[in-house]
Amino acid sequence: MNRNRSSSLARRVIWAVTGTAAVFLLVISLLAYETFARMEDDLVDEVLSSQIAALRSDLQAGLAVPVALPPRWSEGGRLQSWVLPTDQPPPLPDMFASRPGSREIELAGQTWHTWVEAVPQGLLYVRYDATEHEDRVRFFGWILAAGAVLALICAWLLARRLARRVVAPIRAVSDRLSAWEGVASHHEAFGGDEALQLIEAFNRIQDRIDRSVAFERQFAANLGHELRTPLAALRTDCEMALLDAVPGTPLAARLTRMMVQVDAAASSLAGAAALNSADPARLRCVGLAHALEQAWFALEPMADARVLVLNNRIPPDAGRWLDPDALLIVLRNLVRNAIEHAAPATLQVSLDEAGILILHDDGPGMPPERLARVREWRSGRTDLSVADAPETGHGLGLGIARRVCELRGWQLDVDSVQGGPGSGTTFRLDLCSVDCQLDS
Repeated sequence: MNRNRSSSLARRVIWAVTGTAAVFLLVISLLAYETFARMEDDLVDEVLSSQIAALRSDLQAGLAVPVALPPRWSEGGRLQSWVLPTDQPPPLPDMFASRPGSREIELAGQTWHTWVEAVPQGLLYVRYDATEHEDRVRFFGWILAAGAVLALICAWLLARRLARRVVAPIRAVSDRLSAWEGVASHHEAFGGDEALQLIEAFNRIQDRIDRSVAFERQFAANLGHELRTPLAALRTDCEMALLDAVPGTPLAARLTRMMVQVDAAASSLAGAAALNSADPARLRCVGLAHALEQAWFALEPMADARVLVLNNRIPPDAGRWLDPDALLIVLRNLVRNAIEHAAPATLQVSLDEAGILILHDDGPGMPPERLARVREWRSGRTDLSVADAPETGHGLGLGIARRVCELRGWQLDVDSVQGGPGSGTTFRLDLCSVDCQLDS
């Protein structure tokens, strides 16, 4: 099907509204015309019946009447009647039937209703000129037609206005998307079809976003590849220099810190790759206790400075089939959050009966309003309306952890109690993954 021949959405709305109004007006007009015509017919029948009843009463009363009555005029001379013997022909053979009964005759542009009835004096002939009634019916029909045409024109004008209001937001969105993309709107490319214009604009934006995402993923992959080699060389040099350094000296401590930071940088690169990849080949059997120790190893110097103690109560044989880099990102950010906001305290990490990781610290906890903002994690960062030093840092790391959990189908919840003996913050990490058997 050629999309260039597609009808405009505004035009379809106009035709739909106008067509509906036309059908409605046609049905109403036909019903009104038929009702008025039936009323006029009933009026004619009533006039004719009343005159015939009056004639019948006079004749049955035995009034002396000539054999041939002169025409009986009524209703302004529109009704005539005759009484003739049965052996005589009708007064108007082309109008009256040879047998008793009624007829309706169109003759020379006039409408007549006739009646023939047997009476003691012979046959009663009656005719009534109903032309005026028919003229009223036709005049009423013309009035209805003119009114329907006028109403149809009004409906068409209203439909045009309605159509403009309906398609205006669609055109506005199409123009805004086209302007954002930096191209002109294609109003003529699709025959003025606003729906196709909007779909095409969205398709162009989607293609642009897909290209941007693909470029960013490729850039992240290339960057990680370029940085791994110098980081590996730097770590090797630190290890070699540490062999020559005297243990316990400031130089040995400095080299050890350098190795820790190099490992953290390499882990961050691996985490970035995990964020940009959903490759099933990255999944493997990961020991949860060992993953926590890895996350703690890079942050231990900071934890020692802030006096945060780790109590790893995860069973050594607890394993899950998942992406190790993604898990490391989440655990590192949760541990860093405890170091920055709970210390001095103890961070206890365990598994509950449902296999959910529980990270609980016995720090000061968070107030309810702060906890509500932390739970939002909007766009990877909470609304930090309070900018005091103790509160800074909440949001970005937790937003990264939440984003990784969303990409992997994990669930991360937080709860906190401020003040009292049960104060502290608890994170619950449901990995939603399959258990696995660790290699011995």
